[in-house]
Amino acid sequence: MAVDINEELKKSANKTSVYKSYKEYKKQYDDLKKKAGSSQEKANDLLSDQLSNFTKKRKKHTANAKTFLEELITQLKELKGAGIESDKLIKRIFVNSLKTLKPQIKPLLINTVKKALSCEGIQLYTFNQTVYVPVKSVDLLGTLELATDDRIGKLYYEKKPVTYNQYPFSMNRELYVRTQNLNQPYSAVAGNNYNGTSLQNLFDVTYVESYVDPITSQTIQGSFFKVDLKPRQKLPVIDEFLSDYYSTVDIIDYKSFFTNLSDYVTGAISFGKGDGNLKLESLQKSLLVMQRILGLCYDSNKEIDVSGVSKLSENDNVDNSFFEFTDLDLRIIEQKTSDIKRGVIEFQDCNMVKEPLNVDALLTALDNLNFNEDTSDINEINDALGIIYPAVNETFKLSIDSGFFEQFVKAIINTILSPKTVLPIMVVSELLNQPFSKLVSNMEDFAKLFKSFFVEFVSKIGAIFTKEVFNELKKEVKALVALLLGDISAEKIKKKYQMILAIVGIVPALTQTVKDFRECKSVLDELLQLLNLGVKKKLNKLAENGGDLPLPLLLSAKLLDGYSPTRAFLNTINNLQEIGVPTGPMPDGSPNKFLASIKAMIDGNDQEIAENGKVAIGIGPLTITPAGITIPKDAYGKFI
Repeated sequence: MAVDINEELKKSANKTSVYKSYKEYKKQYDDLKKKAGSSQEKANDLLSDQLSNFTKKRKKHTANAKTFLEELITQLKELKGAGIESDKLIKRIFVNSLKTLKPQIKPLLINTVKKALSCEGIQLYTFNQTVYVPVKSVDLLGTLELATDDRIGKLYYEKKPVTYNQYPFSMNRELYVRTQNLNQPYSAVAGNNYNGTSLQNLFDVTYVESYVDPITSQTIQGSFFKVDLKPRQKLPVIDEFLSDYYSTVDIIDYKSFFTNLSDYVTGAISFGKGDGNLKLESLQKSLLVMQRILGLCYDSNKEIDVSGVSKLSENDNVDNSFFEFTDLDLRIIEQKTSDIKRGVIEFQDCNMVKEPLNVDALLTALDNLNFNEDTSDINEINDALGIIYPAVNETFKLSIDSGFFEQFVKAIINTILSPKTVLPIMVVSELLNQPFSKLVSNMEDFAKLFKSFFVEFVSKIGAIFTKEVFNELKKEVKALVALLLGDISAEKIKKKYQMILAIVGIVPALTQTVKDFRECKSVLDELLQLLNLGVKKKLNKLAENGGDLPLPLLLSAKLLDGYSPTRAFLNTINNLQEIGVPTGPMPDGSPNKFLASIKAMIDGNDQEIAENGKVAIGIGPLTITPAGITIPKDAYGKFI
């Protein structure tokens, strides 16, 4: 079982890299044998874009720390090769996952809100009461500050205009309309209270700029949604209130999602809106907190930081220090904010070059985007996969793709936590005498004050995408294992031995189910089982230096698979990579003859062993018990 997340990630990454090198070497070696002396042959086109190295050390919690999902993406690209086509495949996995995600959001929201607000079981509330919710506590990202007909603003609202008493209802648009009509109730326009899909009353909502506090009798000034809870036909239960409300809206608006994604990768939308420093810094801080949450791993009873340092109780989730920022974090946030204000994007993997943003081209692409999770239109899918490209020069497509993977889950979360989703959360907190809404003014505050909800919700959304990427990674690993099994099998047949080609861990790993894809440890265990090619057992220190192997272990030796030149070659590749010796194709794409010569030597040695090798064993007198049973005795021999 995996114990140390860093060490297990390193093991699986190393094995992935070695297997990839073997895969790309195999065809080239066979071609070399067929075309001896031909150094001008063209390398396999599929090998031209391979990554040369994999991250060997996990980074600490910084703005650039990799999440477990990103590590799996790196390994998948290690197997499939780095390039636009591989990125396109992985982006398609992400986009296709939206279909998996959508039906899970409603129950996840309800259960997480209940758990965070400690309203287990049947929790009643009192109707015919009024709560005042500050607009800023609902509008965590400033959506309602934008007009619905503004070129940028319309991208954040539902595509469908407000049509009363029809579902799904465009509640974000309606909340904006309320803010533009002081003291005008929803019911005055719709002709009735806001009802759920059950056709039962939920509430009436009005935008007000002052109210009298019922306790202090003081007039409170500000911007508020006045929410009047209405009677229902049944007992007013929190569960039913939330479920009935969320069934009336589409929680994910895809155009809003792709707008958020484009903004978090490039900053172009924020630049186009003219956002100020405070708003930009607050957004970057909330994205960093999400990055940290997505970097947490769960292990049934414990929550393990991928850095291998911090171990926290899953019940406590995180403490306040989790939301604090180091000087390095703040400098990175300051730099990103500065870049956005200047209308440029910086690419760290391109010598820190700063590229001007083409806001107009991006807005046009977003405006023309038509997408739903069930679309089969190849043009719609391709537009979605490449939606960020218009923001920058095509030269930086690969760098942009990296941002696509890093920001995708964060964009999903912030799209979900729009005003129409957060409003009932704030209402319920008021009903349960937990008036956090008065203290929330942005997403950063929300993450801190609703940390139990936020951590669990973010991590579970991230787990959905981790599962999809992991399943694709398993397919690639199985294909590589099949290739290696074929070569090992051919070796045994050539030697005329009847061997059992059983690879420990493969059969159970193919059927094993990871229960929670936030549990990095269990995911790594399954991946390492898939990558395991033979029996690997660590022997404890012998009782005496130079002592004999214990008899039970000697008797178990017959279970070993036997020597394999392929495995020996894989070990050699691994050792070469560890000391920095290149094992991939030559820069011009031609085969690596150094690697091929090593394989030739290993094969020659194996041929000699197969043809002339033998083992001489001497067995001393055997002891026979009175019952006539021969007591097993260890034998000594020499491998020749």
